[in-house]
Amino acid sequence: MMLINPFMVAASTTKILMPFTTTSGLTDVAGGHATTSRGSPTISMTQSKFGNGALYIDSGTSLKINSTPTLNLDGLVPFTFEFWVYNTRDTINASFISMRITGYCPLVVMKGWTLKGNSTLTGWTILTPSTAVPLNQWAHVAIVGDGTNIKEYINGVLVITTAHPNWSNGNNFLNIGQDADDTFVGYMNDFRFSNTAIYTANFTPPTSPF
Repeated sequence: MMLINPFMVAASTTKILMPFTTTSGLTDVAGGHATTSRGSPTISMTQSKFGNGALYIDSGTSLKINSTPTLNLDGLVPFTFEFWVYNTRDTINASFISMRITGYCPLVVMKGWTLKGNSTLTGWTILTPSTAVPLNQWAHVAIVGDGTNIKEYINGVLVITTAHPNWSNGNNFLNIGQDADDTFVGYMNDFRFSNTAIYTANFTPPTSPF
């Protein structure tokens, strides 16, 4: 198994970092990107991966990172989305991150499957991971595009490999906790977006906050 240290990622490649703690709140501490809340997402001390609170999402709340060139995934650009999630909702459609309001988009990541938009964003490929995101426990999820493939890892283990589309219009915003179809209910810590493919093989998930 290849071990990659996620803490050694250059700061210049970390474009969005939202620890979701009592200290950072709902703030992007890396890039200062603006956000919009739906309902009243809060930092809760009920669950926390690393002991300082976590974002709580339920069916009436979510957080949107507003439109920004940082999230433009056009033209096979490399990227990594990753986060810790504690999901309590047992449905395959429980949505962790989504790049759409309606219609099609590059990516929607859910408990039981991932939706990948085609290059023209006129249709989906439905990707079913070999292992679903587990319920009622903290799980690390990473989605990596390297210009050739998109790979999804759960707790550092590869569960999906699929072709990386040459998206002609990579939506420039991101919903956290909501998709047009459904939401998840639970907690999130250490959301990070990087403009590089951090993980190339199975890895050991982070053992402390970024």
